[in-house]
Amino acid sequence: MLAEIITIGDEILIGQIVDTNSAWLGQQLNPRGFEITRITTIPDRREAILEALELGSKRSDLVIFTGGLGPTKDDITKKTLCEFYNVDLVFDDASFKNVERIFNHIGREITQVNKDQALIPSNSIALLNRYGTAPGIWIENNDAIVVSLPGVPYEMKDIMLQEVFPRIENRSTDIIEHATIVVSGMPESVISEKIEAIELGLSANLKLAYLPNYGVVRLRISARGKKEDALRDQILKVTTEIRSILGQFVIASEDKKIQEIVGEMLINNKQTVSLAESCTGGYVAHLITSTPGSSAYFPGSVVTYSYENKTSVLGVDADLIWNKGAVSQEVVEKMSNAVRLKNNTDYGVAISGIAGPGGGTDEKPVGTVWMSVSSKTETKSKVFHLRGDREQNIERSGNIALEMLRRMILNSELSST
Repeated sequence: MLAEIITIGDEILIGQIVDTNSAWLGQQLNPRGFEITRITTIPDRREAILEALELGSKRSDLVIFTGGLGPTKDDITKKTLCEFYNVDLVFDDASFKNVERIFNHIGREITQVNKDQALIPSNSIALLNRYGTAPGIWIENNDAIVVSLPGVPYEMKDIMLQEVFPRIENRSTDIIEHATIVVSGMPESVISEKIEAIELGLSANLKLAYLPNYGVVRLRISARGKKEDALRDQILKVTTEIRSILGQFVIASEDKKIQEIVGEMLINNKQTVSLAESCTGGYVAHLITSTPGSSAYFPGSVVTYSYENKTSVLGVDADLIWNKGAVSQEVVEKMSNAVRLKNNTDYGVAISGIAGPGGGTDEKPVGTVWMSVSSKTETKSKVFHLRGDREQNIERSGNIALEMLRRMILNSELSST
């Protein structure tokens, strides 16, 4: 079945808030057999909502709106739904009891505006909103199912999980299966060249998508059909062929982030890592600690941003910094070893660079980043010349540093076997 998602709100269009609802809805609907054909954001205007209803109900089996169900005058979705279907608003007792429950709990008096939240189009079914006063709306006719939900994410999610999914669970007869291969250290263009024959030979029900992100490329293989076992066999055949061609550049056969992969390796080896960050300002520590259970292998880190801090905290010789520069092989290697010894960890990772937009020189332009990974037996370092803005350079540096760590851990594993 075809589905589309429409978010309503000027605040999304002007960038005041980020639309996370659509991403979540897509993640939830796709495994249930719905093909998402469009995600659209429209303003809080009657004409825009009417047009979205007209087009959406013609081209999709399921149309989900989020936003515009609040009590204020700019929330016009319910009235516009009534206009589109030529029906009136009616009072829904169950929705009003929910409003009463919420206001009794917080000890506030219900006003007429609050009471009006219980009004729904006469051709609709009210969907219980356990966390807010605006009920969801379910309208079903011969053309399409139209679902209108509050824009507040936690309210929307609960209504979908409790009310909408049970109603659509068996509507789609298709099955959609996905598999993900994570590739590191190989550009997207090179990957495409190497697996071109596989991609050209895919059957009509298979799709291959490239999802690059700062040095890591995820390959998503999707299959659509009626028989689950057959789809999984198709995907397994394709993923096996891709892994065979890309070899050691494949770092995971499921959708995992580099910090999760590194974390699992450290746990399996009963090893630890600590960090010394300069230009990334703690970003790599953030990546590591975003993974549950990271306390088992990550005792801590330091952010040594200034010359003086590199000397006072890590003991890097001041003359070395002034002679070679903070962004240098010699300094970053001292940093990785010093933080490893200070925290008594198996590995130390250090980053020092010029993230931008200023601070660059002819010799070391913006984007110059030195990284080092050390263990008790070896120290490896490398310079990278990144070409992005400050945020991009920081994010890419984080992924690269974790990939350098992954390779050192892997080499250590191979040498011990």
